[in-house]
Amino acid sequence: MTGRLKNVLLIGLVVVMVNLPFVHGSWQQHRLDQDGVDLTAEVTDHHVDGDQRLVTFAVARTGDRPAFGGTVSVDEPTYDDAVVSNQVQVRVLPGSAVVWRVEGEKHSNIGLVITLVADLFLLVMVLLLVRFGSRLRQEMVLVATEDLERCPPGSVLDQVDGLRFVVCGEVESIEDDAVVLDLGDRRVRVLLDGHRNPAGYQQPVRATGTMRE
Repeated sequence: MTGRLKNVLLIGLVVVMVNLPFVHGSWQQHRLDQDGVDLTAEVTDHHVDGDQRLVTFAVARTGDRPAFGGTVSVDEPTYDDAVVSNQVQVRVLPGSAVVWRVEGEKHSNIGLVITLVADLFLLVMVLLLVRFGSRLRQEMVLVATEDLERCPPGSVLDQVDGLRFVVCGEVESIEDDAVVLDLGDRRVRVLLDGHRNPAGYQQPVRATGTMRE
């Protein structure tokens, strides 16, 4: 696996991790809208905390549905009705004790804001890597002492002795008398010095030669 592919997979994994909670929450709300059932829950406590009106409720176990409950922030009409009736309306997925929504519940957009900010940050990072990534990586210069050879994919930087090295990497670019190899965390410019290069763009190749200090 080349360094470039590893970077792409890593970025993809981070994108999934950042967006998964929001996507999962949205999917659960969609399931509630489509398949949820409405029931009446008992209000066990209520109080006002600043501009928040908090209601605590409980639902007893019934059939295959386990007991559940919680404390949520609700709008003023829902709170006033809960204080008077000691009841709130709850929509829940059949058989679930964790996927539910109280009628009149107030939802915060902080999760969406955090997700959007994180996505924007990732986008900027990707654009910077695309624009300047090759410049940020260390570049070494190897003077070939023999013809380059095709090799299996993978990055290798082995010191044979002194300044003599064996380098394996993917061809990033081809110049008049040189090829640039991508080793993931660094680039190696191989000066052919009259030797042959059998590899094309993005093909793995092995070079043996002397590293310039």
